[in-house]
Amino acid sequence: MRNRAWILALATAGLLAATATPALAADSAEQRMMTEKDVPASFGTPTSRDFDAKIIGKSIGICDNASGQTLASVPAPGKQYLVDIETKNKRTYTEVMERVYQFESEQKAQDAFAKLSAQTSNCNGTTTLRQGGPNLKQAVTTGSYPGGEYQDFWVNVSGTWRGGGLTKPDTTIVRAMYVQAGDAIIETVAYINGRSSLTATQQTDLADLAEVLAGRWATS
Repeated sequence: MRNRAWILALATAGLLAATATPALAADSAEQRMMTEKDVPASFGTPTSRDFDAKIIGKSIGICDNASGQTLASVPAPGKQYLVDIETKNKRTYTEVMERVYQFESEQKAQDAFAKLSAQTSNCNGTTTLRQGGPNLKQAVTTGSYPGGEYQDFWVNVSGTWRGGGLTKPDTTIVRAMYVQAGDAIIETVAYINGRSSLTATQQTDLADLAEVLAGRWATS
């Protein structure tokens, strides 16, 4: 689906090359990653789970404009792990994803997170993509949850597609939590097609999930 492809590209910005990761390291990492049992009930019932340690992005991009231009990013480390869980959530297509960027040291992870956090203001605003097919209007907001155990910030992207043969507007929402713990930056993402925002419960559940997942990397 065109819209899903766009939003997944946004959520995993910088995925340009696939390289092999040592099997032992990948197995150890997978044990720390999100499982079906971790997914909050507000996002539906998990139906599938995929783990990948072979897709290595060159950068950590936290937001794009509607044309796909990355507005905030830092170079990514060589070790990266991805879990993608699809759910049955009434009639809305829903995914919950976790991507871990594991650095060579805790200090390098902290430095990269600080640089990303300082760029979040670049993301805020509304942009439009006009093309031959459906046109996209995208609104991005950012924020954080002060007082948590770990440093964090969130990026919220709401997209609306119109025209190009669509009989009615098509909406998507993706909300990504970024948390720094140990030698890693942990990205936890919720994506829902057919909705323009998460509910208050879903926003809280995603933030709580991000904290839980980050805790698994705090003593790495």
